[in-house]
Amino acid sequence: MTDRPSILFFHLDNVSQGDFGCYGGGFPIGAETPNIDRFAAEGKLLTNYNVEAQCTPTRSALMTGRHSVRTGCISVVGHTGTIQWEVTIADRLKELGYRNAILGKWHIGNSPGRLPTDHGFDYWYGIGGTWDESLWPSDKWFRESGLEPAHVQESTKPGEIKKLEVLDTDVRRDIDRTFLDKGKQWMEDSVAADEPFFLYFNHSNVHWPTLPRAEYVDSSDGGAVADCIEMVDADFQELLDKIDDLGIADNTIVVFAGDNGRDTSFHAPGNQNAPGNFKGGYFSTGEGNNRTVCIARWPGKIEPDRSDGMMHVTDWFPTLMHMIDEGESVPADRVIDGIDQSGFIRGDQDDSNREYFHMFFDKVHVGLRWRNFKVLTHKVDTGYSPVQQLATPHVYNLTVNPDESTPYNYDLGHSWVLYNVYAPLTQQLMQSLQEDSVPAGAPVDYDPTAARDTT
Repeated sequence: MTDRPSILFFHLDNVSQGDFGCYGGGFPIGAETPNIDRFAAEGKLLTNYNVEAQCTPTRSALMTGRHSVRTGCISVVGHTGTIQWEVTIADRLKELGYRNAILGKWHIGNSPGRLPTDHGFDYWYGIGGTWDESLWPSDKWFRESGLEPAHVQESTKPGEIKKLEVLDTDVRRDIDRTFLDKGKQWMEDSVAADEPFFLYFNHSNVHWPTLPRAEYVDSSDGGAVADCIEMVDADFQELLDKIDDLGIADNTIVVFAGDNGRDTSFHAPGNQNAPGNFKGGYFSTGEGNNRTVCIARWPGKIEPDRSDGMMHVTDWFPTLMHMIDEGESVPADRVIDGIDQSGFIRGDQDDSNREYFHMFFDKVHVGLRWRNFKVLTHKVDTGYSPVQQLATPHVYNLTVNPDESTPYNYDLGHSWVLYNVYAPLTQQLMQSLQEDSVPAGAPVDYDPTAARDTT
């Protein structure tokens, strides 16, 4: 049997820490999550895991270890996707002999050269855009427009897109069942071939529209969001059970993580995720969007623990490569914003290697998290709010003001954070972006190194 550990990255859409029992949540919306809670007790649970403001930026950051403003994948709307020059974690794992599959939403490019199978994945079954596209066929005005609906897609080689069935609400409701069947088969085939796998499993929930499968309708004591949370709990356990059945639990790294915070914009007010401890949600600059769930398990290698140490989504690329003892595979010819957190995740060290990260909304640099402080120069309240430039930057001390209700500490001010921390770190970032970044909308064959050579 192969010595290299396999990797299951179970990615969720738009969830809060308040949705799961292991984070002290679930019950506020009438949901129970016993399987995820049990998994959390077996692994490292992070309460300070941070992502980018939207789905596309977060998924790009996960794959490349680079902030979205470096890859040009800055927004869910109007983006063209990642360029061929970018190196993904799947690219590196493929070079190391991994069998790589992605199930579900890719959302960082839906044309040849930008597909998952152009970036290290051997197989893709899912969608190139996002789940609200399933509502289009039900829209009278869309049907009369003559525009083509979105499709479920499949790809088995670079540049290939096979359009399967139209993505409508019936398909959306049941598609995670198909993901589960294909995911279990991928793991089984990989074990039979004695090859390690990287399964990037993108569950559809709880992105709107929230449509629980028939067996989960009214399964919770809440509404559709709570039903879908309970469906996520059962679906995740189904993959864990398969790993157990294959006898590979001790040699499989499993990560359970969210891509963004809860949806406070597009779910009806009575059908939203639990707020948890933090203000705001999806598309906002609030902690309720920056912070989401993340738990990692590798029996015998990751010490079960709970930590408030800071980790950012960009960290997973270098962290996973170091965890499989292939740290030299992390690209050295470009800026990698991610930091190796393998020692922190394993429990070899108590403290995170990260003490700050930059915050963006589209191409705008909106703030900085540094230790327990948060600086905002711009504010976004919800997904349908304007981006507000603040006359004076807000400085929140999240230790004593986690709900960000007091933009200034009137007794202490904390202005030193602006002058001594925020200013120099932001200057470093801007200089770095001048030297290494891909403009939004860049052609698929764009080469940042060639662009630098001509300036």
